[in-house]
Amino acid sequence: MLLTIRLNINNIIIKEEILKIALIGLGNRGRIYANNLHLHSDVQISALCDKNASILESCKQTYGLKDDAVYISDDDFFAAGKLADALVIATQDKDHYRHAIKALDLGYHLLLEKPVSPDWNECLEITRLAKEKNLNVVVCHVLRYSAFYDKIKSLIDSGIIGEVVSINDIENVAYWHFSHSYVRGNWRNSKESGPTILTKCCHDLDLIYYFSGAKCKELYSTSSRKLFLNENAPDNATDYCLDPCPNRKKCPYDVKKIYYGITRHTLPLLLVKIKLITGNGNPRYRDLKEALKTSPYGRCVYKCDNDVVENQVVTMRLENNVNATLTMTAFSKSNYRRIHIFGTKGEIFGNDKSAKLELKIFGGPSKTVKVKAGNLFNHFGGDSMLVNDFLDFLRSGVATTRLSTIEDTLESHRLAFAAEDSRKFAKTIIFEDEVNN
Repeated sequence: MLLTIRLNINNIIIKEEILKIALIGLGNRGRIYANNLHLHSDVQISALCDKNASILESCKQTYGLKDDAVYISDDDFFAAGKLADALVIATQDKDHYRHAIKALDLGYHLLLEKPVSPDWNECLEITRLAKEKNLNVVVCHVLRYSAFYDKIKSLIDSGIIGEVVSINDIENVAYWHFSHSYVRGNWRNSKESGPTILTKCCHDLDLIYYFSGAKCKELYSTSSRKLFLNENAPDNATDYCLDPCPNRKKCPYDVKKIYYGITRHTLPLLLVKIKLITGNGNPRYRDLKEALKTSPYGRCVYKCDNDVVENQVVTMRLENNVNATLTMTAFSKSNYRRIHIFGTKGEIFGNDKSAKLELKIFGGPSKTVKVKAGNLFNHFGGDSMLVNDFLDFLRSGVATTRLSTIEDTLESHRLAFAAEDSRKFAKTIIFEDEVNN
């Protein structure tokens, strides 16, 4: 595992024996970070904020907080002043900006869920204020921390494949995952969250920058929407799957198959979303089935208010004569990324689901490199490693090269906004030199 370090230019070290961490937003991502923080004996979860009273109460009990340390109103939370050394922001994308600005004004260091904001100018403003306040903002590009991608980075840095020439990255968003998050769920509508290339694929754009060390000079993107449209609804399709719909048995997007029923060909991995769907901090199995009768997650996939693209390709010309492509597709059975990196002396190929890489050296040996497998819902171990690095950063003021500061994050977000502009208006985006510097 690569552990090269870089000095933190702010040279900030939190010297307290116990680090106090607060969290705002206790949805799926927020609870994952809270659970990982709770494993550290030298960390105290000191305050929580979420607008869902049931989930807030459940988390209060889990992490042993008193009534005066939990807030259902974000206004009340920030009005209480600085309650910790650092704040984890895992609220909805469109709320990140106002929460980050308020937190920085209070003097919090931040662990900020990606994307930073669905507005480029807001990304820049958060970066500016953090620098002005001499505070650190780490963005949750968790894939950098998984063993699979950490190994790729160490192989590239070792020079074994020479200089990077080209990177091909394919983001296979499983059909069940895409229907959950981008057709029925919180990221279905770009006006409410942001474009898919930002909300889903800023991870991938970050990895391209991380592996190549090169910023983008020119970009072009195309996209399509083909399936999740009202005109594709089968005859007699109901608004909700459990109405019941006469097409349920043959529909792969039926909520029973997606969320709680096992069939010969389906395993409902999204049972883990039971708290999200029910809005209940301690839900029962029957609560899930009842909620899906009226929940947005129970809707027919052809009758939602989604507008995000289902397939997108981004082609990039980077500095140092590096080329890169990113493909995002909703039409895959499994949820995984496949990556192929071409160098002047060799190539690296693999997918993060297999937990192994193929390393092929020109005129030399080819071998399979096995890496530590991780849980899909923990980003293959990336979530826990991110938390570990963030805490170490707060302690020492020293960051590993994989730590994604907000300054590093701007490149991936800049590319996502450019890709959205390119695919909408069918134009090539050429970045001016001063933007890159």
